[in-house]
Amino acid sequence: MNSNVYILILACLIFGCSDPIDEGFVVLLDSQPKGLDPRFATSDGSAKLVGLLHAGLMNGDTEDGKPEYELAKSIKNTSDTTYEIILRDDIFFHDGKRVTAADVEYTFMELGSEKVKSPYAGISRRIETFKVNSDTSISITLKKPHAPFMTDLSLGIVPKHICSGHKECPGSPIGAGPFKFVSQPAEGVYRFAAFENYMQGMPKLKKLSFRVVKDDNSRLLGLLGNSANLVQNAVAPMMLPVVSDNEKLEIKKQSSFKYTYIAFNLEHPILKDLKVREAIAHSINRPSIIEYKFRGAASLSSGMLAPNHWAYNPDVKKFGLDLEKAKQLLDEAGYPDPDGEGPKARFEFEFKVSSNKFRRALAELISNQLAKVGIKVTVRAYEWGTFFSDVKSRNFAMTTLQWPSVLEPSLYSWVFHSKNIPSPENRSAGANRGAYRNEKMDALLDAGNLEIDPEKRKVIYNQVQAILAEDLPYISLWHEDNIAIMKKGSQDYFVTPNARFEALKQTSFSEMR
Repeated sequence: MNSNVYILILACLIFGCSDPIDEGFVVLLDSQPKGLDPRFATSDGSAKLVGLLHAGLMNGDTEDGKPEYELAKSIKNTSDTTYEIILRDDIFFHDGKRVTAADVEYTFMELGSEKVKSPYAGISRRIETFKVNSDTSISITLKKPHAPFMTDLSLGIVPKHICSGHKECPGSPIGAGPFKFVSQPAEGVYRFAAFENYMQGMPKLKKLSFRVVKDDNSRLLGLLGNSANLVQNAVAPMMLPVVSDNEKLEIKKQSSFKYTYIAFNLEHPILKDLKVREAIAHSINRPSIIEYKFRGAASLSSGMLAPNHWAYNPDVKKFGLDLEKAKQLLDEAGYPDPDGEGPKARFEFEFKVSSNKFRRALAELISNQLAKVGIKVTVRAYEWGTFFSDVKSRNFAMTTLQWPSVLEPSLYSWVFHSKNIPSPENRSAGANRGAYRNEKMDALLDAGNLEIDPEKRKVIYNQVQAILAEDLPYISLWHEDNIAIMKKGSQDYFVTPNARFEALKQTSFSEMR
């Protein structure tokens, strides 16, 4: 049996042997979306699908990462707190009803209601008044200036006539995005169709399907076996040579705003010591990992913001590989090597990671590198739900995670402001899960959220980046490239910095023979 037949048989066993044309253009996902209501879409998997079903006043899922108008025709910031918004007059929900200012008002002002209680309730709490002037005219006044408010306006608008009186919108998702929901015939399978009345023109892909396939190798088989058209950021970089050698597949790579890091529990008796954290940073051979594990498809990181971000500060403290410096720092911290080059460790702790094979392999490699300076690290891998629950509960010593898209620098506040340290009573209070505290940092983050002028904001966030590089609550690892692997025959697909599926609005596909 030749290899191509073997691949086709395996693909049939995994994906079924039905003609892929029945499902149209097929995209494979690595994780299950957690709902398709934009007011509750907090996972990256949900956000990717929500962005195709729903439309916001603004759209941040663009090719260059710069927000642009979507449902809005114009937005004027008439003062630090006032926004005058005019809607387009050619916008419709998938059920044929026009999108009006009343739908926008309902979407935003009900976020914090007792009925809805959305994770995005902070948006409505920031609004002092929301005035509907006409079906296409809105005036919004905030309680105080909030620089990221234009980003808030990218929240998908839901239809008031369907969703009012309910926590989540009942029935099939109804939005105003380029694709409409058709069915969910099985767990982890979603079928969409092009929306003929989409304001920017009907998409060329008439049928679009998403399938959740959790195994890395199975996703690759789906592409090789003709059961899928696109996989994005869901094939391990180590497998890229296999893809490169296949004449029916092509790879599209783009630098990204993804940020991969190591986080510390700053209440840990050993890791709360800055010298220990610096020693760990000096012990990790990041360039080697990027070269051999990522096949060069990542770039070194010095902080949350990627080098092509408008607020990026290149002049911060950096930690290159320096094993002798690491050993010196550990000695100074009071953790001498008990037996020189012998097997005994200076100290030990656990490195908690998700059960993803590739991420676990990276953690094991980092553990081996730390052993060279006398630190014993035991890697413990858990399925995602357990792992993330432990992280939110600060039930870890050291862990590694990724922010999938750092576009708006106000994210620094969510991650590092002391008011956003989760508590046992509220694990979702914020993302400062390592309990980082710095009064100067808090003041800068508050100022960054209030300042509207981009140049002044840049000065503030330059200081933020410099302080975090000194305090080291995170070790910045790398910015991984966004990698799309697709069947040849696709036209006009591009990879966005935040790895969303915006390009599917314009993509076309013709089978290559």
